[in-house]
Amino acid sequence: MTHKFIPTFLPLVLMICLTIGIAGNLIKSTGIAVLIVAILALVGIHLTSKWFDQMKSVHVYWGVGIGLLVMLIGQIFVLSVMPNTVYHDPYRVLSQANQMAAGHMTWDITYFWRYANNVPLTYFMSLWLRFTQLFGLSTNLSVHLLSILTLDGFILLALCTVWQLSRRHSTLIGAFAFFALTPFAYTYYLQVFYSDLPTILILLVIMKTLLNWSQGTRNQHLIKGAGLVLTALAGLLIKANLIVILPALAIVLIILGRQRLLHKSQLVVPVILIALGFGLSLPATKVIDEVSNYHTETKFEFPVTNWILMGYNSVSNGGYSGSDVGKSIRLPSKAARQQHDLQTIPQRLKRLGVFGVLRLWTVKLGILLNVRGIQNWYNGGFRSAPSWYHNRVNFFRMLTTISYAAATIVLWIILMLRLITWRPNLSDSNQVIALLAIVTALGYLAFHTLLWEVEPRYGQAILPLSWIALAALPHPQHESIPQRQWQQVAGQSSLLASMLVALGLAGIIGKTVPQNQVVAAQRSQLSVQYHAKQKTLKPGVVLTEDVDLHAKANYFSVQIHAGSTERVTLTNLKANRSYTLYDAGSVYRLHHQLRAGRYRITVRNNTNKHQLVDVVHTYHYRLATHPLIIDGHSNPTASFVFTCMQRVQKKG
Repeated sequence: MTHKFIPTFLPLVLMICLTIGIAGNLIKSTGIAVLIVAILALVGIHLTSKWFDQMKSVHVYWGVGIGLLVMLIGQIFVLSVMPNTVYHDPYRVLSQANQMAAGHMTWDITYFWRYANNVPLTYFMSLWLRFTQLFGLSTNLSVHLLSILTLDGFILLALCTVWQLSRRHSTLIGAFAFFALTPFAYTYYLQVFYSDLPTILILLVIMKTLLNWSQGTRNQHLIKGAGLVLTALAGLLIKANLIVILPALAIVLIILGRQRLLHKSQLVVPVILIALGFGLSLPATKVIDEVSNYHTETKFEFPVTNWILMGYNSVSNGGYSGSDVGKSIRLPSKAARQQHDLQTIPQRLKRLGVFGVLRLWTVKLGILLNVRGIQNWYNGGFRSAPSWYHNRVNFFRMLTTISYAAATIVLWIILMLRLITWRPNLSDSNQVIALLAIVTALGYLAFHTLLWEVEPRYGQAILPLSWIALAALPHPQHESIPQRQWQQVAGQSSLLASMLVALGLAGIIGKTVPQNQVVAAQRSQLSVQYHAKQKTLKPGVVLTEDVDLHAKANYFSVQIHAGSTERVTLTNLKANRSYTLYDAGSVYRLHHQLRAGRYRITVRNNTNKHQLVDVVHTYHYRLATHPLIIDGHSNPTASFVFTCMQRVQKKG
């Protein structure tokens, strides 16, 4: 009884988590639209799955292959036409990697002293930039190429794994549609390179290796074993929460052992190798620190308790808390921060009480599985998107939200329906992998819900696990029931209707619920809180930078520096009309109707004293379309920090 209960109980817990996630994606203005599109897609998938399964394999392969080629063309188009302005952590990693690739092995901002976990990723990225420099590639092109290789490598491996596990055309086509026909392949993972994408790729590689472990010769096992150790090592160096796969593996081994299937599974050796890879991360970190000339500074370092503290901040709903971080920064040492955290965490738990903690966990789980904002993760806005995009920006935003949320909900519901009928047979290697995927997904969700701080992008770690579980679980057998022609036509019509309804509702909601629109921006910066260096302007020095506005705007700001005094103007070059920005603290602002066209930002030090201005400068990475001009000298890799927006006017 107990042996059968445990594997059945775990899927039940996952179903409860996914139900909360579905509810979290159905809130706000897009909720009804997402629900309608998801229902239509579910009906269409149910009625057409048998038709897809009966297609000739060669036709499916050609269709998926051509579709992937079209996807690649679309990705290149997005990166070429609409590069975004990467900000916060991904830019800090990119900026430091760019500096190291240029041969400057110094760490002159406090960010990495506070968050040393990003040092290995930065080092690996610098190696990639150095490698691509051998072929004369620019840093911008190198980063785009890295994103495409990693993202499309993940998609290809995911499709291969899904096909290997399911051998069903419908499942393969569904996975292709999810990855290539939704915003997954064209937004965050394509436009911002950060640790999330390598993590899900590494997680998928580990699962794929475990799936294929029993196959091959001795030499192939040696190669697989070495690869598994290196993959686990790289994964933990890049993202420490990958450690959750180890207790998940331990749980699965215990279940297999109690059912006397441990020897048959052949998982003991690869689990030992994964543990070895994780163990090697400690000396590997020291080696990376040494070769990259990185030295810790404990007076800036944050203890792990800082993330637990934020995880129980009810004001921020367990997410990143600026107030908690600000308090930690003001404390003099790592030990003082840890002592403060250990005192505050019990106080927060006591204040929340049992019901408050349960409520916070539920809210955190909903945030963790909320995918509606995938376009906005670490995206400060497009540098200067074309006019055709700005003319329909609210439509594109809503379509991104509706399509990806609906696709994710469809995936979860189909997985839940499969889990309801699953009666585990762990003598089947595919079902063992399915159980491991389920337990690992629960580990990720539990880690961030019960212990850590939470962000929506963290929940994407369960994406490859969801597809693995769905493909590996036994499919209900209904082949004996013939499909009628009307069912096939109705299914195809329902799938078409889901796409048309998504387009229509995106247009309607976009018009009725308009949002602020970034027309042009350059928001990549290291920020003052990490002691980024400012540029000093001598008296009389003039800085200029051109900006292209491909749509009308009513707000413009340039970040100068708190306490500095400069004259900041914005000039319409075609109309030769200038606007003076007013001092609003750390930024200078302009509230005025601006037509589309080319403008020039001019910052002049009219005082007789040196003044500070926030200028971002890189070694080889181009931040903006036009260079920064300093007293007539062009600097293509330097830029102001500015934001141009069309703000929605509040009624009343």
